[in-house]
Amino acid sequence: MAYLTGSATGPSQLLDALRVFAVANGWTELRWGASGPGQQLSLQKGAQFVHLRSAVNEALRPGYQAVTGIFLVGADGFDTAQPWNNQPGMTRGPNNQLEGCGLYEVVGPCTYHLLSVENPTQLTMVAEVAPGVYHHLAFGQLTKHGSYPGGAFVSGAFGPSDSIYTNTNDFVFAYRQDHHCGLPFNDFKSYGGSFVRVQIDGFDGWFSICHNHPLTGKRAKSTWEDGTGGPRESLARYWWAHAPNTLNGVAPMQPFYVFIERPDGYFSPFGHTPHLRYLNIQHYTAAEAFSIGREEWMAFPGHSKNGKSGAHGYAVRLVR
Repeated sequence: MAYLTGSATGPSQLLDALRVFAVANGWTELRWGASGPGQQLSLQKGAQFVHLRSAVNEALRPGYQAVTGIFLVGADGFDTAQPWNNQPGMTRGPNNQLEGCGLYEVVGPCTYHLLSVENPTQLTMVAEVAPGVYHHLAFGQLTKHGSYPGGAFVSGAFGPSDSIYTNTNDFVFAYRQDHHCGLPFNDFKSYGGSFVRVQIDGFDGWFSICHNHPLTGKRAKSTWEDGTGGPRESLARYWWAHAPNTLNGVAPMQPFYVFIERPDGYFSPFGHTPHLRYLNIQHYTAAEAFSIGREEWMAFPGHSKNGKSGAHGYAVRLVR
């Protein structure tokens, strides 16, 4: 089953639902067990490894704020002798500190939506953590714009804290970069909430999708950036201005394109998310399924429709 919805009472039960769903959709469970007050989960599919942990008022690492939810990190392998946060080729910074993302504010019962799709593989979890408030995490592979190593990604909320969700002025175009609505692959945040695996220019590791100061030492950019600046600073500003279509009310979707920074400071197109796309949800309700030709999609707000994220949202390809 490539789509599943249900309810969970807290982070560990939510992570358990993701575990069962992932295994049913081709991921190999490498480890599942207790880790402090939470649970740790390691998954593999082909050459991709992800490690997750449920947390209750805990920080990703020292120096970060405590959150309640699920931590997500990317990696290149699995070491059974090491915990979830010390695995081979993880999302780490130049100082070897752990970096990651996740799905936060799971402080009570929540409804979840799990979606899996192939070619390329992608697994997405969206949880309604409060009435009308949706948070996500996703991992899988990009469709690359060429034949070169890499392409794995992990995406979610910014790792240090859940401030992108709790700030009262958290709108897409409210500030230059430090506040955004929780869209996937959103590089408004200075330090990013998504990571892409790349091997290029002598670097073999993870790029941070962010406005500046990449946590991993390497920067990538995506659709949304510097919303209050000029058109050169955001690949999506004109798209937003023309959606929905004023002639027929239809809201076209746009994949999240990823560009990686090269040694000369310019960015090269690397890949995009064919199963995960930006969507103006003005004419959609949260978790609404809709069809475009033979394809079926499910719409979600970046945070809360007509709330912190306005009409900004995204759609995930739905396979039943």
